[in-house]
Amino acid sequence: MRICHLADSHLGAGETHFRRGTSGLTQRQEDIINGFTEAVDRIIALKPDFCIHAGDIFHTVRPLNKIMALAGYHLFRLAEQHQIPTIIIAGNHDAPKQPYVGAALEVYRQIDNLYIAAESRLEVFDINGARFFALPHCPSPEILKKELAGCIPDRKARYNILVLHGVASGMPEFSMADLGEQEVPLDVMNRFDYTALGHFHNFCRVADRAYYAGSTERLSQSEREAPKGFIELELEPFKLVFHEIKSRPMVDLPVIDARGKRGDQLTDIIRTELDKLDSSDKIVRVKVEGITEEILKTIPADALAELKQKSFALDIRFEKEKTAGENNQFGRSAIGRLDEGFIAYLDTVALEGFDKERLKKEALRYLNLTE
Repeated sequence: MRICHLADSHLGAGETHFRRGTSGLTQRQEDIINGFTEAVDRIIALKPDFCIHAGDIFHTVRPLNKIMALAGYHLFRLAEQHQIPTIIIAGNHDAPKQPYVGAALEVYRQIDNLYIAAESRLEVFDINGARFFALPHCPSPEILKKELAGCIPDRKARYNILVLHGVASGMPEFSMADLGEQEVPLDVMNRFDYTALGHFHNFCRVADRAYYAGSTERLSQSEREAPKGFIELELEPFKLVFHEIKSRPMVDLPVIDARGKRGDQLTDIIRTELDKLDSSDKIVRVKVEGITEEILKTIPADALAELKQKSFALDIRFEKEKTAGENNQFGRSAIGRLDEGFIAYLDTVALEGFDKERLKKEALRYLNLTE
């Protein structure tokens, strides 16, 4: 029996990217959709006996209608059009916090051959001699423990497959530092012929027959060196292959030391490094150390906006020069994506009578100096 296992598509993520695509979504949202689409296309071509999506198909509990329509179309192609039985569970990103709200996945129950577990309880599906124990994200450790108690393989079934979304217990490296993420114990996984895991975004082995498939697109710089794709496995004899798909390159520029330099000199250095990299199709991160308020004041008005245009996305992290007794940072390293989100917002609103570029500069300066 052959199974394809994917997870963590996070459709809808990338909404703060500053460029819009032809679809009306941001180009980053289109990237993430393209990764999922390629995975579905490749799985259809492989014609496995089953397909599993181990959670977080969406990035939010209430995705945009356009995102839901795209997801529904590809799930329809997999399950109904190409007759590949497909099991999907809700992950912590697409599971509602309140049970009466209902998961977005529920709208796909009319798709034939699609098996959905989205209600914070164990669902067991018997399909063509295989028994699938599909446990979606649970809102509390108590509920998770109760539902895991029902994960007992059936000796009469030819194969017993467990589908889970969470952190492999005792392995903090598999945490995504998300609110509400739950730990799933290894001893439960070891009972099954295979455990399909979601939540951790890099492909890896957890136990003899328990694997994370990883995400279908890079979603943070911590994933910049990790291949993206899905798993194809044969259960008898056990054989596993990871199929890599195209994903957006993510790179770090060398750390830049701002000491003794003016703001215009810093921007020239960053521009030179970006030109060396040919960064137009890449997501780039750069850390600038030794920044002072005086240096920030000498950054030319349009320089940061111009630099961002040279890359698909550019994340500049300013690190404040430390003095005795200080351990503070400011800029992006202190406030995350607040500045990027605000600038993206300004690009979406009409500001007649205002100098938008000056407003952006002042906003960046204010946000970067906030402690």
